[in-house]
Order: sequence, then structure tokens, then C-alpha cells
Amino acid sequence: MEGSWPLFETTDSIIEVLWDIALAVFVIRVSFYYFLLTFLTSLLLGYIAYAELIPITTFAHFLSSSGPDHNNRILCLTILLTITSAIWAHLVLRHYEVPRVAYFRLAICSMALAFMVSAEMMVVFVLYEEGYGGCMWEEMKSVAGIAWGGWMVMYAVMPVLLLKAEKRMEEKMDDRTGGLRLRLRLGPTINEEKAVM
Repeated sequence: MEGSWPLFETTDSIIEVLWDIALAVFVIRVSFYYFLLTFLTSLLLGYIAYAELIPITTFAHFLSSSGPDHNNRILCLTILLTITSAIWAHLVLRHYEVPRVAYFRLAICSMALAFMVSAEMMVVFVLYEEGYGGCMWEEMKSVAGIAWGGWMVMYAVMPVLLLKAEKRMEEKMDDRTGGLRLRLRLGPTINEEKAVM
């Protein structure tokens, strides 16, 4: 076809842009699910603690007590939140087969942290509008504020910390099995589905 012009001057640059968009959508989706599961779990644990269904963590004592028992309750709740965020991070990363690349997981961490901070700001705004602003400010200046900040840091870097833990677990598994890898399979992977087609 003489006189026909290509649709784009460089097809490679268009493919790179589309690839970047696909990666961005993947990072946003994975980080949103990690945020959503962790946030809903923290709301559930907060409700359970507020309703005094778990005697270790009661918010009623958070606001009135400042003794060592108060600090233990805050520490227990922070540990529970850290454990649940580690579990959700592991399950989400495993489900979406996120590669063990540090900068890729850092992108997921930063997006999840942005989601969590914006959700926490909305919760604080609602509580402030309901008249709990003074209590919130007093709690943030105490041990609860430090515990919340520590949990946010652990939440933000959990996928990267799991990267190191996954490498160690894989090395131990290789040592135990003599190089033969065993893994739990709940269904076919993407490559196996392509081979079947």
C-alpha cells in the first residue's frame, strides 16, 4: 500500500504507555484490597473493643485511664492490628501473585498508605463533627498516638517486610526438601491456564 502512513509514529512508545497504565491499575487494585481488608478488620476490632466484647481492649478505659493497664490495652490492640495487617498483606500478595520486587511492593505500600491515611482522616473528621474532637486530640498526644503511628508504619511497610520473610521461608524450604519446592495450590496459575488453552 503505497502512501499509507502508520497509525502512530512509534508503536513501541504506545505499548510502553499502555503497559505502564496496566501496571498502575494492578498496583492500585492490589493496594486497595489490602487497605480495604485491613481497614474493615481494624473497624471490627475497634467496635469489639468499644463494645467491651474483648476484655483486654476497651476504649472506655482508653479515655479515662492513664495507668500501666491503659498502656497494656493499647499495646494489645496495636499488636492485634499488626498481626491482622500481616495476614491480609500475605493473603492479598499471594492471591494476586505479586512478584518479589522491592520497588513494586513499595508502590503497593505507598498506595495502601495513601488509602489508609485518607480513610483515617475521614473517620477523624466524622468523630470531630460528632463532638469527640477533644478526646481524639488528647489520645493522639498520649501513648495511643504513638501506638497508632507505629501501627501505620508497620502497615505501610508490611508487604516489603513480607518480601524478606518469603525469601527466608523459601530458603528454609529448599534446605529441608533438598531443592524440591512444595507449595499449596488452590487452583491453576495463569501460565497453566494458558497451556490448557
